[in-house]
Amino acid sequence: MSSDPSFLPPILDLAGTWEDILSVLYEVFENDFKQHQASHSGMRVLYDGRVTADGDGKEEGFWHAISKTDYNTGDRVPEFRRAERLPWARPLMMSSPRVEIKVFDYDHGSKDKGIRRYIWLDNYDYVLVLQEKKKLFFWITAFHISTAQSRTDMGHRYANRV
Repeated sequence: MSSDPSFLPPILDLAGTWEDILSVLYEVFENDFKQHQASHSGMRVLYDGRVTADGDGKEEGFWHAISKTDYNTGDRVPEFRRAERLPWARPLMMSSPRVEIKVFDYDHGSKDKGIRRYIWLDNYDYVLVLQEKKKLFFWITAFHISTAQSRTDMGHRYANRV
């Protein structure tokens, strides 16, 4: 895609050792979500604050914003295209309506997923997924659309939004 959207901070340069990269990413997460309350559509946004034994002292919500599950091992592995866009997450959540952002609800139909809110920066292939829980939103994940199939799937969800 073209350069970063002008209304968002630049993507991160993730050069260096994994420790350096993790430090930069976690600093963004701490500032944007731990030190300052995020909101969407006037409701608070919470993230998964659990810290697991293999989570390096960092919250599950952080890991879901910078990594993906390796379905062969079950481990979370870094996904750099997702991670470099972490500075976009908070501003997208909190943004007023903009033509660049498609905000929609999609019914996954299953009991444990149900209706989820998608915040899709379509021309830049970045998506946030939230789930409404009573009077707040829970941040499920963020991801970069990296394949034609993923783009088709997202287009299907948008076309079949509720």
